[in-house]
Amino acid sequence: MNTSKAARMLAQESIVLLKNENAVLPLSGGSTAAFFGRTQMDLVYSGNGSGASHAQNCKNILTACEEKGIHAETELKQYYLDMAENEPKDPGDLFDWTNVTECVNSGLMYEIFGQYHAPKEEYTVPDDLVKKASKKTDTAVLALGRNSGGEECDRHLYEDYELLPSEKVLVDQVCARFRNVVLILNINGLIDLSWTKEKENIRSILFIGIPGEEGAAALADILVGNVNPSGKLPVTIARAYEDYPSAKHFSWDKDQTEGLQNAAYAEQRASAGLLDYDSYGLDAVENGSIGFEKSPVTVYQEDIYAGYRYFDSFQKEPLYPFGHGLSYSEFQIMPVAVKKEHDGISLKISVNNVGECAGKEVVQVYLTACVERIRRPYQELKGFEKTGLVNAREEEELTILIPWRELACYDEERAVYVIEKGRYLLRVGNSSRNTVPVVRIDVSEDIVTMRCANRLGLKSCNRSRLKFLSTESIWAEQETEWFISLEKQDIKEWSVKRQAPRQELDELVRSLSKEELAALCVGYGPGVPFAAFLGGNNPETICDGQGVPLTTNSHPVGFPGYVSPAIEEKGIDSVFYKDGPAGIGEVTWPTEMLIACCFDKKLWYMWGNAVGAECEKQQVDYWLAPAVNLHRNPLGGRNFEYFSEDPFLTGICACETVKGVQENHPVKVCPKHFAVNEQETYRRGNEKRNIDAVDSVIRERAARELYLKPFEMLVREADISCLMTSFNKINGVFAGGNKDLCTHILRGEWGYSGYVVTDWGDMDIVVDGADAVAAGNDVVMPGGPPVIGQILKGLEEGRVSIEELQGAVYRLLESR
Repeated sequence: MNTSKAARMLAQESIVLLKNENAVLPLSGGSTAAFFGRTQMDLVYSGNGSGASHAQNCKNILTACEEKGIHAETELKQYYLDMAENEPKDPGDLFDWTNVTECVNSGLMYEIFGQYHAPKEEYTVPDDLVKKASKKTDTAVLALGRNSGGEECDRHLYEDYELLPSEKVLVDQVCARFRNVVLILNINGLIDLSWTKEKENIRSILFIGIPGEEGAAALADILVGNVNPSGKLPVTIARAYEDYPSAKHFSWDKDQTEGLQNAAYAEQRASAGLLDYDSYGLDAVENGSIGFEKSPVTVYQEDIYAGYRYFDSFQKEPLYPFGHGLSYSEFQIMPVAVKKEHDGISLKISVNNVGECAGKEVVQVYLTACVERIRRPYQELKGFEKTGLVNAREEEELTILIPWRELACYDEERAVYVIEKGRYLLRVGNSSRNTVPVVRIDVSEDIVTMRCANRLGLKSCNRSRLKFLSTESIWAEQETEWFISLEKQDIKEWSVKRQAPRQELDELVRSLSKEELAALCVGYGPGVPFAAFLGGNNPETICDGQGVPLTTNSHPVGFPGYVSPAIEEKGIDSVFYKDGPAGIGEVTWPTEMLIACCFDKKLWYMWGNAVGAECEKQQVDYWLAPAVNLHRNPLGGRNFEYFSEDPFLTGICACETVKGVQENHPVKVCPKHFAVNEQETYRRGNEKRNIDAVDSVIRERAARELYLKPFEMLVREADISCLMTSFNKINGVFAGGNKDLCTHILRGEWGYSGYVVTDWGDMDIVVDGADAVAAGNDVVMPGGPPVIGQILKGLEEGRVSIEELQGAVYRLLESR
């Protein structure tokens, strides 16, 4: 596989054309444009932290455009070249995460490198230079960039999500002089775009996200019309930050630790203060946070109304809706047939290209539930397909299957997933704000699709003190062309199939001593920060009575801190884990947020296959990806690593990626971060500042329907055998020590048979090793002797049993 070609294709198919007034794009060959913005010279091609990658000789936007025949106005070009050449090197750019080999990613590592880095200021362009350029061309290309935030650090609202003062000056200069402005958004999340409505000269807007090493070339192909854009937004772009329902319930500045009372907070415009239990009138001690200076919380007050579910249900007009994306062509979407299948309902849809050039379109299917008892969002994405390249005046037919289980919601009162009695509409269109009802499904009685037990719910001490968003149904009866009746006998309840233990493996596990079991429940390595660079005698494992190490590292290339232990004489070998969500460093791929924009299952599978080949070449056994948390808030520091605000889209992206890896290579994946980890600010607390890990306070239904759903899809549909927990708490209990999460839901309800690892970090604040194993979190990474000691101590104290240790090791070895 030509990986450069694959990386370019991913970016080409994913770039989103948000606006294109007067058909300014594509630019004609040989045309001249004035290029503005430092990002034209310094493409943001990769994210930060574990999502980082480093490319050699990565082409920038200016160079790529010139190679495609767009002539840059010369004096302005030279000015930017001179400014870039004379600018001092930013010391913050010198640290390369991908070259950290034997250095363990412990808590101290996060404290040192998890610092906020503000966006770079724009160069001050002389007015006379702008004026001269405007006399040579009426078209300007303005590139804005963002690479703030990342691991352990969310982005900021002021001068980050909102424009920097220097960016505002540049925008005003450009829009005052040029009739046609093409805005390029090379950003690792979202920024405020409300100002673009006031600037009439901004005719075209392209979202290119973080596009990888081939991103500039992909953009140039679209600007000149060699490629017709076909990407769609996997998130909602609001008119203002305050329009997002999580805006007042998200802490984004880790340096502002003063708690805020909820009443005072409501008066402020998204203050930077740290929200804690006191902010909501909750008691830290009652929630299990004892002995800390600060006990942060993030209350999922929006409940099930996240992303477009909120904007649609509360009739809030977005700037650009979920699923939106333009083309240089025009398409007509016409449903032609509906068929009731044994496992769902299939829709045959014709897509007719009525424009003047070949292009691709994405057909999206949304569900509207017209029921009485359980409140539902106005609509939810339940299916989609992308066409191939459709020539002008030609058409293509797509078939989209909506599984019956996608009609169900979680009834917290009865602890079941149920298709409630009522009427359901399937709506077809090309964005969440451009759909028409096509088929009505009548359900005459409640149909239970899965029986559960109440798990992960709010603590009883919080229930009467918190209010969550709710709304009355706003939909009315609508006519449809097709009608289907769904009966109870049409659907089988989900049941878990259990596999009998493998006798030889069971006997091996039972033969291991408690010390060997404990040593296998952690990573191999010292378990202390910077071990590879500190020297000294930090042991990488524990020894037997004769001083012989109980475990070793048998992997040919894997390094301590990122391998599991081996006991070679018993046939147990090490396995090697490697980050991250943008690949393992050989190719700088577009990040997940942009990849999701392609809405193309075949491309996600191709990407997984390509990364799997990289892993196989580098002898990586487990790829620590994909990351499947959701875009709950636009300031999320790792949104670039996550696919979407929508759980269904996220789940499909992840499943296709995993299949691409595992069906073609002797490589496994490790999806992360399980679960409800949508805020980086104090996700794991801070020992130095005596701040507890953030508590994600959420209702059970919202947790299950939104934030657990992508993981459930991976378990059901993608045959995963490894899963990584998150650092945060969920309703007062660490995810890594949460038996409801790691055992009862994951294994008991979903039937997961693989093993669970913690996120990489020391256990100074996060869950104790013994408590993790007892909860079903089988392996603590990077672990080492300190955590082996925790496990053995917990065994003596009765907090973990020998049977639980054996179960953890059995799952680990079976998955290998």
